[in-house]
Amino acid sequence: MKLELPMPQVLLIIVCTIAVVLVKPVRAQQATPLSIDALARNVVANNPERRFYVEQIRFAGVERDASDRLPDPELSVQFGERSASDVVTGAPTGSGPTYAVSIMQPIDFAGRGALRQAIAEHQIALARIGLAQFDAILASRARSLGYALFAADQKAAAARDVAARMRSLAKMMAEREPAGPGPALDAAILEAAAITAERNATVADAEAIALVYELNQLRSAPLSARIRIARFDVPLPALPPVDRMAQDVGINNFELQSLRAQSQQQGLRVDLARKSRVPMVAVGPYYDHAKSDIRETNVGVRLTTTLPLWNSQAAGVAQEEGRQTQADVALVAARRRIVRQVYEQAALYETKRRALAGWPSSVSDKFATAATAADNQFRQGAIPIATYVEMQRQYLDALTAVLDTTRQALEASLQLRALNGGHGFGGVAR
Repeated sequence: MKLELPMPQVLLIIVCTIAVVLVKPVRAQQATPLSIDALARNVVANNPERRFYVEQIRFAGVERDASDRLPDPELSVQFGERSASDVVTGAPTGSGPTYAVSIMQPIDFAGRGALRQAIAEHQIALARIGLAQFDAILASRARSLGYALFAADQKAAAARDVAARMRSLAKMMAEREPAGPGPALDAAILEAAAITAERNATVADAEAIALVYELNQLRSAPLSARIRIARFDVPLPALPPVDRMAQDVGINNFELQSLRAQSQQQGLRVDLARKSRVPMVAVGPYYDHAKSDIRETNVGVRLTTTLPLWNSQAAGVAQEEGRQTQADVALVAARRRIVRQVYEQAALYETKRRALAGWPSSVSDKFATAATAADNQFRQGAIPIATYVEMQRQYLDALTAVLDTTRQALEASLQLRALNGGHGFGGVAR
């Protein structure tokens, strides 16, 4: 019997077949594993907030270019009426209009333009430090999230494997001829353990989904885009002496660099406030024309300035000096806080590193092999169900312990790297 389909259905089947063929490579491409470094570069290159810091550098450049320009000239126009009279009789001799025009160019002889330009240069330096700090923090966050995603995927996969083995055994035992209540209870134990493993898998999957959403937002990608992290080893070498690390951080830390630049910039503002006491001089030509009984025209150069008698700018200088003191205090407080953070993160890193060093190498693979072997041994009746279930549970707990401890050590090393201005210590978190 030959089945004939209407032409619309045939076209629909053809379109669906083509779509499946085209979608498969796309999904495979989305699921291509990424290295941690590649993920960090992708996040830094595509982060939408990074443009703000780039724009700040451009704005600071515009401010620097305009900082040393002369002030705009001042135009003065006067109109009036002139009356003339005889000096002897006092009789009016004539009247007429009068007007005067002058253009004055303020000129700074106190070097205030150079100070304003130096302040603008420091503003550019601050903007560049802000961009470098943002990049370092963003890359550190991407690496931390990337390893957390890798760990969550590993936990979910292991839990699903354990659950699948337990359900397979429970199904096998349910198909056997019942020989008392023992097999039924064993099957119930396996079902309960499988449910627990599946719950752990769903928890890990939910964590992985949240991590993928955050990473996609950081790299300006669709929230539903799939991310897979390639398997990699986390190097955890010993740290140099913490005192030396604190010295390096005191030089390289972005926050301290920014505060030092702000303190230097504020010192320039204090100098600018002091130089504001020097009066500004304005010079320019003038033209004065009057008409009454005679026509009179005056042309010349006019010079104007202020007399610093009543306002010595003492309040402005005191205000800038107060801000200088605040900047110095903020620098001291930040240095103490950051040194304490170096000690804290170094201690945390060394604690986790020593714990991992005391465990056997490839401990996760070792317990995974033992869990698989326990499945075969239980099927052959060589071990009781309690030993089998405990082996599967301990395998998942050991895997979680290794992944979580490694993640904590990695995050501590990334924090140290961020504190050190994006530089690692002796190969740590490079």
